[in-house]
Amino acid sequence: MKKLLITVPCYNEEIVLEKTIFSLFQYATKNLSTFDWKIFILDNNSKDKTWDIAKTLKAKYGDKIVIDQVPTPGRGVALREAWLKMLNFDIYAYTDADLSTDIKDFSFIINKVSDGNDLVTGSRYLANSDVKRDFFRKGLSKIYNLLLKLVLNVNFKDAQCGFKAFSNKLVSELFPKTSDNGWFWDTELMILACRGGYKVLEVPISWREARDELRKSTVAVFSEIFKNLKNILIMKKRLAKSK
Repeated sequence: MKKLLITVPCYNEEIVLEKTIFSLFQYATKNLSTFDWKIFILDNNSKDKTWDIAKTLKAKYGDKIVIDQVPTPGRGVALREAWLKMLNFDIYAYTDADLSTDIKDFSFIINKVSDGNDLVTGSRYLANSDVKRDFFRKGLSKIYNLLLKLVLNVNFKDAQCGFKAFSNKLVSELFPKTSDNGWFWDTELMILACRGGYKVLEVPISWREARDELRKSTVAVFSEIFKNLKNILIMKKRLAKSK
């Protein structure tokens, strides 16, 4: 029975965390019985009650829940630091705390890694994907992915979907080679995986914009655009040097 770690990276997720963990626990119990699974609540420097809720959920669900904190902000650094201390799992997965991606697709990506793929990611831009998203953010995402294709010649369609699963091989070998701490980390990792000959697979998903008025995104859109443009150019130089 393969060991599976399902991670929920959290930054100020007090409103949704308990509901999300309940949904994941119920889903995993019903659909992932062929795996030895655990749910990992990874608090990334939250300023609200996220960590207190995580401790309560740990007490409620017992050893099926793992909790930890990474004080340095950024999903990239949080997953990198946490997972590289936990290399005893066969498969690693993570999903956004608001469950924007429907978890009905979770067993599919897990099984695709179990079958031999190294990185399986949900993609909002495949023909069979069912996506409802804010028009503005959808447009920015398409522009971003177009820039990746034009500047870095990538062959994947969706770099930043927060719904991915990885083999132990990829985590142990490739995570130490990543350097970005924030949102570009997903892109960096996918580029390195494709260039490094790892088996990468994009799959269609059902995806909904899950934010609400009580829980507005803390991402500064135009600041992130500038950072990502800078990161794309840095990545281009890095790849050129590695040839």
